[in-house]
Order: sequence, then C-alpha cells, then structure tokens
Amino acid sequence: MSIIDRLDNYYSSRKSSEVWLMVILFSVLIGYLLYTLLSPITSEYREQEESRYNTLQTSIDSSNSFLKSITVNGDRDYYVKDLSKKVINKRVELNGIRQKLAKLDSAVKSLSEFQYNKDNWSKFLDNIAKKAKDNDLKVYNISNVAYDQNSSFGKVLDVSIKCQGDYAKLLSFMNSLEKSQLVSNVSHAKIKAAPNYPIADINLTIWGIRPWKK
Repeated sequence: MSIIDRLDNYYSSRKSSEVWLMVILFSVLIGYLLYTLLSPITSEYREQEESRYNTLQTSIDSSNSFLKSITVNGDRDYYVKDLSKKVINKRVELNGIRQKLAKLDSAVKSLSEFQYNKDNWSKFLDNIAKKAKDNDLKVYNISNVAYDQNSSFGKVLDVSIKCQGDYAKLLSFMNSLEKSQLVSNVSHAKIKAAPNYPIADINLTIWGIRPWKK
C-alpha cells in the first residue's frame, strides 16, 4: 500500500475537526519554516529599500530647499536674470572705458604734436612766408629765438617778422597768424607809416607747433 493510500485511510477514520486541526498545524509549521528561512533575506531587502528611500527623500528636501532659496517673488530664475543684467552692464561699462582710453590716447598723440622740433619749426616758418604772400605783403625779415623747455614754462619760440603792405592786409596777416594751426599769440606789433605802404614789426610767441598740412 502506498503512502498516499495510508494517509487517506488514516484521515478517513478521523473526525472532520481533527483533520482541519492537523491541516492548520501543518500550515503553521510550514509558514514558520518559510519565515525562519526568508526572514534574513527580507529584512536585508527592507533595510536597503529604506536606505534608498531616506537618501532620495534627503535629496528631494535639499533640492526643494535650494529652489526655495533662489526663488524671489515666485521667480526661480531671478538670480540668473540679475546676474545676466550685471554682466551686460559691466560690458557696457568696459566699452565706455575703452572709448575713453581711445580718446585719451588720441589726445596724447595730439599733445605730442605740440612739441617743438626742427621739422615743425621749418614748416611753420615756411607757412608764415606763405601767409604773407597770400596777403600781398613784402617780407623783409623773419628771425626766431628758441627756448629751453625746462626754463620757459612751455614757450618754445619767439618769432620777429618785418613786412610791408596794405594796412588792412597787415591786420589780416596778424589775425591769420593767431588763428593758425598752433598755440601762438601776437605779443607785440608796431606799424609805422612809409612812402608807399606801412611797415609792420610783429613779435609772435609760440607755445607749441603742430605739423603743418600742405
């Protein structure tokens, strides 16, 4: 006789309540054995999942805290926009400084052209003769005295001019000297009568000479 037949005969002779009791006992026993075997595994898995959950929750809380700290009046991009504006303003300021430096550089170059040198001096004296010719004046003499820059406080040259011509043209000539491309002024002028046209003795002080354009 097989084990199954024996079990069948055994349970058939028992009351129904006894059979169910034995089934429950076997179920509890099997459950206990499964719990005993699987409990370490499930506990480790649970701990891992709880650790992952706590890590994710911490990350979420940190992100929410950061977003809250950078949000102004509901705008999360407030500081990004503000920084962008500051960068643009600094670029505008930098361009302004560059323009000022360019103008300063140009001014320095222009000031350097006022410095006395023989080439500028020669061109200036030629220009005096040309202005006299344009006013139909007869030039008798042009003389000059150069000054040491360290002791003359900027004065570089004194020019003495003796010329003859129409009175109105003599005045026009002196006016053109003061309006020429240089820092100069007529420091002394004496006009005396002559048989044909008056003769003028003019003293011109030069404080700087620029290159002359033809």
